[in-house]
Amino acid sequence: MYTKTAAFYDAIYAARGKDYAGEAAWLRAAIAGEREGSSLRLLDVACGTGMHLSMLDAHFTVSGLDADHAMIAIARQRLPGIPLRVARMQDFPRTDPADVVLCLGSSIGYVREPADLAATLAHFAQALALGGIAIVEPWLHPSDWREGTIGAVFVDRPQLKIARVDTSERYGHISVLRFEYLVGEPSGVSRFNETHTLGLFSDEEYRAAFERAGFDVRAERTDIFPRGLYVARKR
Repeated sequence: MYTKTAAFYDAIYAARGKDYAGEAAWLRAAIAGEREGSSLRLLDVACGTGMHLSMLDAHFTVSGLDADHAMIAIARQRLPGIPLRVARMQDFPRTDPADVVLCLGSSIGYVREPADLAATLAHFAQALALGGIAIVEPWLHPSDWREGTIGAVFVDRPQLKIARVDTSERYGHISVLRFEYLVGEPSGVSRFNETHTLGLFSDEEYRAAFERAGFDVRAERTDIFPRGLYVARKR
């Protein structure tokens, strides 16, 4: 996924204005409204570099996983002593049941296929204790995807300059983002690319997959998460 660019991930999202602290505060309030008790066990699926976990660690018993080795390596430096694993969201090994499963950053889109979406959410349900909740940030719905758009992010730090330009394509229910990076560091300038493919699921498809997985689900709209969130309770 981000293996080539994991070292620049946090700088890029800081340049985009991502508010991890605000998101973590919203999540804490939402979880408090759904689950009572102290020392709730929280699993962050597709935890990336561990930024959310670093802000939730004081409030929950946290753990995380991500499919990208480079991301987990950064998360381990940020969160020494926290259980972190390299694993896919579709089939990660389960240990003690969690009270909360998070899947943020629209990472759920990487499952791509409707059948895999349903199976992945069912896997989330199996990882949760009875009455546990899953909070999932969706990728764009098919009607929201705009093929042929061009985006750009620029990082301007004393020892790091990045220009990231992306273009968008669509093939049926699959969205494709092609990223081109130009990175300047004291050691020199490098250029490379990444391609990300994500499934475009409708609201109806998301809700149906949650229901089949054994969840009662509702959609939350909030400015802090522009794509919204699904908050689902295991039945």
